Amino acid sequence: MMQIIIIKPIAAVCPLPPADTMAIPFFNQKSDYLHPGDPGDPRLFHADPSDQILVWSPQVGDGYQQIIPLQAGLTLAILDCSIHRTFSYRPPRQSPFLEFEFQFEGPAAGQSTFVPHVFQRDGASVRTVHRRELKIEVLLAGPLLKSYAHTVVEHLPPQDQATLYSWASQVYRDQRGDTAKSPQAAFDYVLSGAVTASQISGSDDPFKDLGLYQFGHFWRSQTADMRQVIHQILHCPHRGQLRQSYLAERSLELVELMLARFSHSEAISYPLIAEDLDRIYAAGRILAGCLNDPPSVATLARLVGLNRLKLNHGFRQVYGTTPFRFLKSCRLSLAQHLLTTSDLDVEVIAHQVGYTSRSNFASAFRQWFGLNPKALQLHHRSVSQPQSRAS
Repeated sequence: MMQIIIIKPIAAVCPLPPADTMAIPFFNQKSDYLHPGDPGDPRLFHADPSDQILVWSPQVGDGYQQIIPLQAGLTLAILDCSIHRTFSYRPPRQSPFLEFEFQFEGPAAGQSTFVPHVFQRDGASVRTVHRRELKIEVLLAGPLLKSYAHTVVEHLPPQDQATLYSWASQVYRDQRGDTAKSPQAAFDYVLSGAVTASQISGSDDPFKDLGLYQFGHFWRSQTADMRQVIHQILHCPHRGQLRQSYLAERSLELVELMLARFSHSEAISYPLIAEDLDRIYAAGRILAGCLNDPPSVATLARLVGLNRLKLNHGFRQVYGTTPFRFLKSCRLSLAQHLLTTSDLDVEVIAHQVGYTSRSNFASAFRQWFGLNPKALQLHHRSVSQPQSRAS
């Protein structure tokens, strides 16, 4: 029997003023843009007094975040919100964790991904405008982080596994002055939170290897089993301790179902055999490594031995987007990183990520992130300099 989920609406978003006419607000702490909410909020699917309810400041957005602690190292979050003004903020300091994200409503509805939050990065981060989305996040920390992070790596293509473990081993050598017992042990060291982002800058910065940069950005379409578990989480029938146990079991079940989607032997909704799936990963690495002179879709398909139809369908299944938008995401994500971590001129960064025209780069960046690249760079420098002087 088909199950129908009734989505509770949130308030309409006001029209946006042009991005270039808006000053970018900066928030030094989370409480400046997220305020305590009420577990009795009628928008919530269900709640308990032990849940942490946060609502967005009307200055920047609308909707809520519901944080549900389940057990040691396991947290569930239900987020239903829209952001109507780009802003920057100083991320709160926190221990490493692994995030599994399941989009239910919004531009990426029906897609899931994982994101490793391993390093505490200094300076400001940026939150860009987006329309309403509803999603579930399962957050794993402590021993669960290490266990599931290794499982995730085991599901990555062999080349990405080798890149990740080689990088972790180099970080371990740089920090400890000796060689780790194994690449896995070096990765455990990185996951422990002993290394900060500022300590890994330089030749071994993983952001300089776009193949590794895509670690954490693998998308999978949700199966019927996953949608069923999401429905159970959103419509939990229990209260108190039974609710906590029920949600913990469903959350870990959802993670396991997603991990199964990373297996090369798993069938996905558009039939790709393991060999074809390897070719999709190879195509992603080719695009990520050729930002200045990428091949056309037809040439890319020939290079990896697929027809264009299977290449396009494969990209949607593996990366959740088209080859063109995957390339654009790589370019602009690297550009955002360079704008906030380097002293390079905007024009130099534009060329590094494959744009021959600074104006075209600025236009694409504004469309993608909601603000001008130079404005982001100047803003980041202005909020970072006081901190560096203080240190």
